[in-house]
Amino acid sequence: MSNPVQNLSSRLKDAWRNIFGDQFSGHFNPIESEGLRAVCHTSLPADPAFSAAWESLLVAAPFATAFHSPAWQTAVIATMAKEGRLRLIAVWHAEELVAVLPMSIRDDGLLETLAPGVSDYLDPLIHPDHEAAVWRILLKLLGTLRAGKWKNITFHNVRDTAPCRTILPELAAAEGFAFESTVYESCPCLTLPKTFDEFLGTLDGHERKETRRKLNKATTKGNARLTRCGSDPDEIAASLQIVLSMMEQAPGEKGEAVKRYLRPLLEKGAPALITQGKLWLTTLHINDEPAACTLQFPHRDGPELYNCGFDAAKKEWSSGVVLTAMIIQRAIESGAKTFDLLRGEEPYKYKLGAINRPLWMINLRKL
Repeated sequence: MSNPVQNLSSRLKDAWRNIFGDQFSGHFNPIESEGLRAVCHTSLPADPAFSAAWESLLVAAPFATAFHSPAWQTAVIATMAKEGRLRLIAVWHAEELVAVLPMSIRDDGLLETLAPGVSDYLDPLIHPDHEAAVWRILLKLLGTLRAGKWKNITFHNVRDTAPCRTILPELAAAEGFAFESTVYESCPCLTLPKTFDEFLGTLDGHERKETRRKLNKATTKGNARLTRCGSDPDEIAASLQIVLSMMEQAPGEKGEAVKRYLRPLLEKGAPALITQGKLWLTTLHINDEPAACTLQFPHRDGPELYNCGFDAAKKEWSSGVVLTAMIIQRAIESGAKTFDLLRGEEPYKYKLGAINRPLWMINLRKL
């Protein structure tokens, strides 16, 4: 007896192939050029050597963030990549992995960076010693993937300092692509002084007074303290459920987005990231009870604040202000140069003195 679910899946795949053509069927030939080899995968390679090579590339690329790591991208692929749509492009120089680009095909057939809504920085991860040569072979491969009607390729969440912004226009033109880039979002960021008192001195007078008052109340009357989750699996599991539950208390669409997207993503990826030291889960305790939590990605220039959660029942302690002030203080004391608040234009970020850093969207179109 036939399986109706399998039959439906088969019909959907046939319809997809009929609409978008064989170039979307998942069978691609590797391309070789200038001593490099570019491969397009339609599923994540299971070989541990691939993940190890990816980790080595992270070390070699000074701009890389946790968003570029195999632990994060593996979780994104597992929870957000639609069946048959993944296009994970890898470029090798002999046995060295020199580029990784997780891409996917949208419902309308266009090729774009995978799941930009959950990853704030997605500059293509390319070894700095091979940047131009990698782009030349990537453009050749992308040209084969973009045959037919659907010719556009979009790279999301590209930082202002990404090398591809300067070298790609000329290289793209040589391979028959039109290049277009535009600023479409920003990441507010603080430049940190040497002391926390100096930081408080940069705030508006009212904000400075209120921050000090709320900190004093929390520390003297609530015994406020921060704890960072360690690497014990049981501790990670318990702390992660606390922070997710608090994040889900956010009103409106933000709380719903946590339930729908971030919970499965973080349950999949956060344990490995925390164990590897690539994600900090920090909890603010008031009177020995969790009042607020935060997820931060450590970076060489300073922490990147990904998300926060608050216990609505403890709002009398102004836990949002207290938590933010205490993690900024901790960053300053650790010698951090910046405190990156990542995407989102919430007013509190600018009250802290954050300055927008642009994020670019790059579009390539095969001519």
